[in-house]
Amino acid sequence: MQEILPLKGMKILDFTRLLPGPLGTHILSQLGAEVIKIESPKRMDYSRFYQPQIDGVSTLFHTLNHAKKQMIIDYETPEGYRLIVEEIKKADVLVEQFRPGAMEGFNLSFETVRKINPKIVYISVTGYGQTGEKKDAAGHDLNYMAETGLLSMNRDGQGRPIIPGFQVADIAGGSFMLVSACTCGLLAQKMQQKAQYIDVSLFDATLAFGAIAQGMLQGSADYNQMPFLSGLMVNYNLYECSDKKWVALGALELKFWNSFCEMVEQPSWKTSESADLMTGVFDKKQLEELFKTKTRDEWISKAATFDVCLSPVLDLKEVYELKHTKDRAVFEDVKIDEKNIKIYTKPFKTYTGL
Repeated sequence: MQEILPLKGMKILDFTRLLPGPLGTHILSQLGAEVIKIESPKRMDYSRFYQPQIDGVSTLFHTLNHAKKQMIIDYETPEGYRLIVEEIKKADVLVEQFRPGAMEGFNLSFETVRKINPKIVYISVTGYGQTGEKKDAAGHDLNYMAETGLLSMNRDGQGRPIIPGFQVADIAGGSFMLVSACTCGLLAQKMQQKAQYIDVSLFDATLAFGAIAQGMLQGSADYNQMPFLSGLMVNYNLYECSDKKWVALGALELKFWNSFCEMVEQPSWKTSESADLMTGVFDKKQLEELFKTKTRDEWISKAATFDVCLSPVLDLKEVYELKHTKDRAVFEDVKIDEKNIKIYTKPFKTYTGL
């Protein structure tokens, strides 16, 4: 099969800044769309100024925007507004990431834009959506994780909420949802032959991460007392190895656990009941001591011929060098001012039929 760029020929106007919108439109550019990043000199993308930098611009900005055409236009002036209107006439999608009402203040609301281009797909990305009590509130990734219950489900041994070392709401709730909104909007526009407006709320989208907990709560279970996928089961846990590196054992289904038991030559550990593998029922110390008998890479090598769901806990540099990452061409080397940076490409590949 031949890989294709499904959005080739689509033109997207990108009024977004920081992470959620720019990463989403970056992925859309990797899927073939022509993305034009529009910045006002009065409100440049803050991520330009982060460290480290290449040629006075942050590497983060380069990784998120290198494939886009960049236009700095003061669209609050008559001449700047005229230029934006001309771009809107030629666009398929407009994405903005301001608070509700801001685009109306620039005379670029959905109602105005669809009069300029009756076939536009217009996407607004905000923290709390265009409606509701909190629609005008400011927020960041941490706020959305807090208010959707995610932090309450992610605690240390003392019960304190832990801040993840990555942006859950911004990326999965914002960037990935933007990609979905764009493709759905383009499909709806093609079928209905009229403009589409899509309201993307990071708060709404982040709620989906609590699906298991929400399902348990509906059954009157207290998920906070039963975090079975968050360390309560010995067969779904993290273990330190002899070299101080870690592995992730994800042998959730019993077929994987029983295969693991064969791998470590412990047939007495096999079971037909998941309850036998709850921490406190199964002595977790046995596993902790076992994993400290080999290095991380020795364990991964040993597991290669067994169906056990055992993975190394890698750092980012190791991810770049992973053979599977290279096989999938997930990262691309791009030269910026004589320096190479790695660019994330896209989360999926599209192929023509056989």
